[in-house]
Amino acid sequence: MEKRLKELRTLTRMALDVEMMKLQQIVVAEGKKADQIRALDATDSERAAQLDKNGGSDMALYAGVDSRWNNWKQREKAALNIQRAALLAKRDEQRQQTQKAFGKDEAVRRLMDQAAEDAKIKSRRA
Repeated sequence: MEKRLKELRTLTRMALDVEMMKLQQIVVAEGKKADQIRALDATDSERAAQLDKNGGSDMALYAGVDSRWNNWKQREKAALNIQRAALLAKRDEQRQQTQKAFGKDEAVRRLMDQAAEDAKIKSRRA
């Protein structure tokens, strides 16, 4: 019985490790999307600083490039936010899977502890 419990514990630990790794990958991907969104937001202050340096206007502003850039940036930011929202939903689902794997691993650990305790009691009686 003890051997089977050890094998089961090995399997549940491996399953937990896999689920945790999946969760970590999703968290990293979501963080990258958030960084991309922050980088797009940072372009506003960079552009404002550039305009201040040039006296409030430049050729790009006169040519209408700024408005096209802002339109592109809004579309890109919306797309990134949609992707990030999908990753957040996936993260929540994966968190539940990870919690289940943890629960199974914890249950097997407790069974092993109980089996070890029972074996001690049995050896004391003998």
